[in-house]
Amino acid sequence: MLIKFYSEQSAEFVMLDSTAKQLLTMMGHGGSTEGSVSGEALDSALDRLSSAIAREPDSSGSANPGEQKGADGWDEDDDADDPEEVAIPARAAPLIDMLGRAKDEDGYVMWRPE
Repeated sequence: MLIKFYSEQSAEFVMLDSTAKQLLTMMGHGGSTEGSVSGEALDSALDRLSSAIAREPDSSGSANPGEQKGADGWDEDDDADDPEEVAIPARAAPLIDMLGRAKDEDGYVMWRPE
């Protein structure tokens, strides 16, 4: 299932429900796949989400820290068909931007299943 985020202050976007639920929980609105935030609650939601994202471990490095590549940076064991995992801070970026714009322009953010 997809969750769609709306705001008059920025473009809408969709997110897989598993990721959306994780981010909504971080911003204090867990357990709901439909809702909205506005006014002073925007400050709280943005602060909570930003703080939670800042506490996330950095996943930009290799899963195996001892893994070394050759001098040319290529490793024949690398499989180009394996997708790279997208870290939660990157997944949260559109929502953080939307919340920030809504806060700056005294707007709102809504979400619901798509």
